[in-house]
Amino acid sequence: MSRKVRPRIALALQGGGAYGAYGWGVIDRLLDEDLEIVAVSGASAGAVNGAALVAGLAADGPEGARRGLEALWRDVSRSSPLGAFQSFNVTGGAFAPLFDPLVDRMLEHAKLMTNLTAPWMPRSVRSMKALRDVVSRQVDLSRLGSEGAVPFYVSATDVRTGRARIFSDTEVTLDAIMASACLPELFDAVVIDDMPYWDGGYSANPPLDPLLRTHRRPTDMLLVQLTPFQSDSFGQTAVETMARINDISFSACLLRDLEALVRLQRSVRDGGVVDAELIDIASINLHLLSAAPELGDRGPAAKSDTRWRSIEELHDLGVRTANAWLEEHRSELGHETTLMIEEEPAAA
Repeated sequence: MSRKVRPRIALALQGGGAYGAYGWGVIDRLLDEDLEIVAVSGASAGAVNGAALVAGLAADGPEGARRGLEALWRDVSRSSPLGAFQSFNVTGGAFAPLFDPLVDRMLEHAKLMTNLTAPWMPRSVRSMKALRDVVSRQVDLSRLGSEGAVPFYVSATDVRTGRARIFSDTEVTLDAIMASACLPELFDAVVIDDMPYWDGGYSANPPLDPLLRTHRRPTDMLLVQLTPFQSDSFGQTAVETMARINDISFSACLLRDLEALVRLQRSVRDGGVVDAELIDIASINLHLLSAAPELGDRGPAAKSDTRWRSIEELHDLGVRTANAWLEEHRSELGHETTLMIEEEPAAA
């Protein structure tokens, strides 16, 4: 009888604003499984989720991670600029169909005006004070890189070169997490060691290389996707067009990385690779937990909607999507790759 393999998972968490609540739901479901998370990477909202996950695991295992992630997202909601709608409970129950379109339209106009008004926003907004305060309250950053903690990697984009900088373990400070989530149309660049940084989604969304080279030797790498590679929406309004441009920007580098990994695995199978390190990398099973189709139906304002009802809906969607994926692929974890990438045909 073959020995049952307990999967050792390197977890890659993509960014995507409030869609990070969907990622929280996916993580919540994964924590139910008999698997070991041996490394985590994240960009933007994925970096925030990853910090709460790794700190929670270090403090009290899976239950600590669950509590930490829920506390984080509840605090995000309490700090929401849409708090007035929550305080009076006008967006729940029978009133939701009336008020949700109003909130969506308000968020769409706010996103459109941001490009014009951002330089004149209050310093507290430009410095990411709300998110800084939430993360500092809810995540024990001293746990990152501590003895026995899961290795953790966060990406940010060097404004000068456009290249990714990867922060690891004790380098993942509050500033590093803010840099990873720093959208330039909203926030001032975050300066670390005299270098300015923007959102990690532009350059490594999320970083994969450190997961593949970690000394913890994962059997599998599982990527939690928040933004689908393809969309049928070409943008009928300025807001929709801007949203699609951002989606393409945040997905392009990831798609290239995954295509390269698929080609590497194919080359190893065909005997075309002799480098021992590359052969080890190619032996890691690759999995993509694709963004749920429902995420694409929520409209361009949805990534900015941090009302608790919206966050809870996204969390529950993440749980359901992860559950469906596990029902189909759980037996393949630890054994084989499930990632399927359709590559573009080579130019003639």
